[in-house]
Amino acid sequence: MAIQKKEEFDSEDSGEGLNQRLSFGKLTIFIGVAFIFLAETFLYFLSSKTGASFGLKEIAFGLISGIVITLFLIWARFIMASNKYLGAFISLTGIIAIVYALTRKYQGTYTTVFTSIGVILALFYIIFYFVKANKK
Repeated sequence: MAIQKKEEFDSEDSGEGLNQRLSFGKLTIFIGVAFIFLAETFLYFLSSKTGASFGLKEIAFGLISGIVITLFLIWARFIMASNKYLGAFISLTGIIAIVYALTRKYQGTYTTVFTSIGVILALFYIIFYFVKANKK
């Protein structure tokens, strides 16, 4: 009984599955742009209501906030590809933490509206990739 050396690689071993998992789809790009837009408009309305300035610092903060939230959801999606329940738990816990931190700092109608829109977008993204991971 001899051990044979494997000459050909499977499609899983060649990295095609990894490239497919690492590609950003239209939904991810849409969610990223939506979170950046949401953060910028929230800061703009907040500054117009409070009378504070809306300058380069606020624009940069809104841009970075939207990018960080999107990267967090992408990271949770990658975890969901290997363990969908762990990825869903981490992403839901992250959403709850972000909403708690935001409502701890700001209260009011604008905060409620913008956090509701953000939570709906994030839940849609999570549920979409949870169902997609379920099909594989």
